[in-house]
Amino acid sequence: MKYPLLLIASLYLLFQQPASAQNSRLRTLEQELLAEGRALYVSESASWVATDLFLAKKPDMTSFTGYITYSDGDSLRTLFMYRDADSKALTIPYAFNFHRTAIRPEAARQSAARPASVREQRLFAIRERVEEELATHQVAGTSYRFPENTRPNIVLLENAKGVRAYVLVGPQTAGVLPIGNDFLLSFDTGGKLRTVERLHNSYLAMSPPENTERIEAGMHSHLPAHPYITPTDICSLLLYQDAFPAPQHIVMGREYVSIFDIQKQQLLLLTKKAFDKIYKK
Repeated sequence: MKYPLLLIASLYLLFQQPASAQNSRLRTLEQELLAEGRALYVSESASWVATDLFLAKKPDMTSFTGYITYSDGDSLRTLFMYRDADSKALTIPYAFNFHRTAIRPEAARQSAARPASVREQRLFAIRERVEEELATHQVAGTSYRFPENTRPNIVLLENAKGVRAYVLVGPQTAGVLPIGNDFLLSFDTGGKLRTVERLHNSYLAMSPPENTERIEAGMHSHLPAHPYITPTDICSLLLYQDAFPAPQHIVMGREYVSIFDIQKQQLLLLTKKAFDKIYKK
């Protein structure tokens, strides 16, 4: 009988590894990375479903200026913004709400047209600032480059310290799992762009091998600057799991190995030393 690598590694930690400050730190980091990756995933899922619903209505695109998705308690809200040509005021003629556990077309609730709230105006201004930075690279200092047949997808996450704007690669061809060429732009509570961080140094478009009945696991490697799986990795693995149907994914770093169970949405971080011991046994 074959056992999942995540289960084997978890049992190894349980019975072989003594409690240590490092193990405690890794367990905490697992939860933080999972929470951020899941937040990205549900936000992008809501954006995908809402966009299909929006386009199905064949809307007038004359004054359309963009969209945002944000979390509101247990709900995800995707708003399609229109800007008045004279007053420049933002209005929302189309808005779709989802419970975070039911992001499906049939579960969407459409809201009535209304003006954008102060919070929504602030978030949309940050999205526009991200688009400006991608075009001008004033803060990054170097040009943002996106591979052919891809486009940047902007995902906004809020907390008490400000807004984290992730830029992910969205492939324009089917059957591809996009890994890399992603960025994190951090804004303070006043909406000022403070830092830009490149999360991967390259782009990998993963496709399943032909004539293979089952893929046991996918894998890619990280440089020392990012020793663990990133939230964007987790988001992409969940979003594109139909394109690359591997039950688990491994991220190999110089000192650490990340094992992500895609189906169960579980993450385990191991030292490279512990990972090597598992395979030796």
